[in-house]
Amino acid sequence: MSEILAIGPVFDVGIVLIATAMVLDFVFRFRMVRIGYKWALLQGGAFNYRKYHRVRAEHGWAAWPVYLMWSLIISGIVLMIAGFVAHSGLHPTR
Repeated sequence: MSEILAIGPVFDVGIVLIATAMVLDFVFRFRMVRIGYKWALLQGGAFNYRKYHRVRAEHGWAAWPVYLMWSLIISGIVLMIAGFVAHSGLHPTR
């Protein structure tokens, strides 16, 4: 764990953003399980967010958390790459 923390705060913020997005993803999947879609937790990357949006409208759930989740994932990946490049530079021999 100390090796990850040694990369820098930008990398760590990226990890936190992706972890937050994972929590939101679990909330969406758990909502789908509660209304009867039993395989939502076991689908992994094959989870259908279109189906969630259709069901969301019927149950009165807000749409913005899904968009927030995707923006957190993209921002987290960008920050992790930026933190890694800032730590090790662009030259792999360093």
